[in-house]
Amino acid sequence: MTLDFEFVGGDPSVDLVNTLMHRAQPGGADELLTSGEDARRWFVRAGVLSEEEATRLDPEAALHAARRLRSALDAVYRPLARHEDDPSGTERGLTTLNAVLDQGRERVQVSREGGKFARGARLEILGPLDPSVRVARSAAELLHRLEPHRLKECENPECDLLFYDESRNNSRRWCSMQGCGNVQKQARFRRKGREGVAGSA
Repeated sequence: MTLDFEFVGGDPSVDLVNTLMHRAQPGGADELLTSGEDARRWFVRAGVLSEEEATRLDPEAALHAARRLRSALDAVYRPLARHEDDPSGTERGLTTLNAVLDQGRERVQVSREGGKFARGARLEILGPLDPSVRVARSAAELLHRLEPHRLKECENPECDLLFYDESRNNSRRWCSMQGCGNVQKQARFRRKGREGVAGSA
């Protein structure tokens, strides 16, 4: 079965972490970024790059940059989602994240709109096009507004996808209701059925 990208994280930086799935499975993790073309496709599907920009991308450099940032973000996000404390891993992850952020700068411009002035900003990447800088920027914004209890790992024991729970009452438990949520509901229904049969025997 071919796995496709999952966009359930609520933020491109979380979705990037989710491109390496099932880390604890005996046969090894499922790597979704296996080639430069995969990386290019992910950046477009995640809304980080336009189709036109993707044609100017060095695929192998994009693959290396995506995997490097993914590893750093996983080191920051995973302990938070699991309510664990890993200061050294988090520090290493932040060091890499900040190194990627250093490859971009915010350009601020002022324009006049009617009788008012508007401030606009855009991210400018220094050097060759590297879309991981945009993902790092998104991560920095998420971490700035982060409510740690809202960053979660799917409660399906066979799934390790992360997501940022934006629900009002912070009640989301699954990476997706259609996928893992449905699987867990069916498993619970089957268990109750078996318990009912055993109880009536």
